[in-house]
Amino acid sequence: MIAPRTGDRAIEPGQRSGWEKWHDWNAVVFASMTRWFCDASGAAPRQVILDAACGTGLPSLALAERTHPGGKVVAIDSSPVMLAAAMRIARSAGLSNIEHLPMDLTALDFADASFDAVTCKDGLMFCTDPVKAASELRRVLKPNGRFAMSAWDEPDKNAFFMTINAAVSQFMPRPPPRAGAPGPFRLAPAAEFESVLRQAGFTELNVQSMEVVFEVDSADLHWQIVGDMAAPVEQAKATLSVADVQRLKRAMAEAIEPYRAGHRIRLPNTALCISGRR
Repeated sequence: MIAPRTGDRAIEPGQRSGWEKWHDWNAVVFASMTRWFCDASGAAPRQVILDAACGTGLPSLALAERTHPGGKVVAIDSSPVMLAAAMRIARSAGLSNIEHLPMDLTALDFADASFDAVTCKDGLMFCTDPVKAASELRRVLKPNGRFAMSAWDEPDKNAFFMTINAAVSQFMPRPPPRAGAPGPFRLAPAAEFESVLRQAGFTELNVQSMEVVFEVDSADLHWQIVGDMAAPVEQAKATLSVADVQRLKRAMAEAIEPYRAGHRIRLPNTALCISGRR
């Protein structure tokens, strides 16, 4: 079991996001994807890499390790909360070659051809204009520079999200998640993701699917995680009665029960990973 972060106790609880709290759990869940980002981007010493929509530091932390010595990572995010969390986590990891900047993906404040490589983990799918954002990433990438980007595949290939929707929709009317809509599935299926990148000017695309298993020790731990990181559950907890929140918790446990493997619960998901050169 990966315990939530409890360091930096001087930070008030309201200033720490659930993503920071569960960063170490996410690091384990996404370990294979982090390795893919490092390999696909060709991260190496003395390179300067842009990690767009950096979140709490996956994969920018690993990229920073790969670019040492002589290189660095510029990590950007539009969320001040995420960016502050990323800075604290990088500092606690002893990494000094990451520069964190607040920035919108669709309006990058960098000169053309500034970076040896660019990465974007699950960022384009939340953009109002993903083609414009991808165009900006291409603009700041050096000729022949490498890129690596990811997004979630179609809803029915992502048990973590579908079980949340199944439970929450019993208490709050919610349309089922659908590909093409703003959110986690905006760039699904793979053909849509490819289309966005080609419209942005990328031509060399290596497309692959990667399984990402969200694994927990118990339904109680799963409830803690989704309560801290999943927006639909956070909204439900904030609006439902105490009794209904408890019923939602039971509904969530029932939704994930089919994915129990012995004493653990394993929720399989599929990520779309696209890499190539400018």
